[in-house]
Amino acid sequence: MRAHDLALQNFSIAEHLLQLHQLFRDLKGHEAGQPLSLAVCECLEIPPGSALQHAKNSHVLLSARSAIPVPSCLTAQAGLDFLLRQAVLVSCSALESFFWDVLRENALTVVKAKGRKSDDSLKNITLTLDDYLSLQSYTDPDERLSEIILKRFERGTLYDMDKLDEIAGILTVSSKEFWKEVAKTTGQTEGETKTRLTALVARRNQITHRADRPEAGTPPADCDAHGLRPITYAWVSTHVTSAKALVDASTAIFATAVTKLEGIIAQQEEQRLAQKTLSPAPPAQPARAAP
Repeated sequence: MRAHDLALQNFSIAEHLLQLHQLFRDLKGHEAGQPLSLAVCECLEIPPGSALQHAKNSHVLLSARSAIPVPSCLTAQAGLDFLLRQAVLVSCSALESFFWDVLRENALTVVKAKGRKSDDSLKNITLTLDDYLSLQSYTDPDERLSEIILKRFERGTLYDMDKLDEIAGILTVSSKEFWKEVAKTTGQTEGETKTRLTALVARRNQITHRADRPEAGTPPADCDAHGLRPITYAWVSTHVTSAKALVDASTAIFATAVTKLEGIIAQQEEQRLAQKTLSPAPPAQPARAAP
């Protein structure tokens, strides 16, 4: 599925943000000795004695020309937590984009296979006059039907887990069967997965709408060094991993459902061809005498 490939690309961004957080964690300013400074100047091909800045932790040694100062967030307490918050945003975007992309990729297959037995959200699609007029340029019936469906499924925002159940239902997978297969694949119970994803989405909303500021009246002891809600690498890593595991599991579940639908379409096509073959040919028209 193209949707799965795109989701993995997006999740890789979140994973890179987490890696950067670990790489620069506990970075502190460092007074380097002359041998190191000379070596850095030589490596950067700048005059010996040029002004440099140095910082280090147990993983990395950072040396930079003072003309481009090292950002203070790299050495400030909780300064790197913005990477964790960005990882939350990216992973939520990857999650919701995946489900909407899967729906958009396969809605036409569902309609062609199930017809009037499709989910109500597909069966009850209505068109405006503007929609109707804009579709006149599509001569291929399948392409026209696809455009009609996609007009009703613009990308949405994932606010709760009910939206996942709705999309699974459209793709002919019941909520009960969907979460059962997710649990089997991920090794987490339905409750564990839903709890983590709900918390992840809620944190995304906090970051997006409140810049992760705490509620009014929150004691200072419950805030980080910048007055924001505390956030940890362990929490973000666990919740991002759960979101990615759900996407991986859902890919297999939806692929199985779509394969069955494609089989139904193939059978319908075979029956149509068979009926066409068995239908009696129209009687030949008698030849007309030349005038």
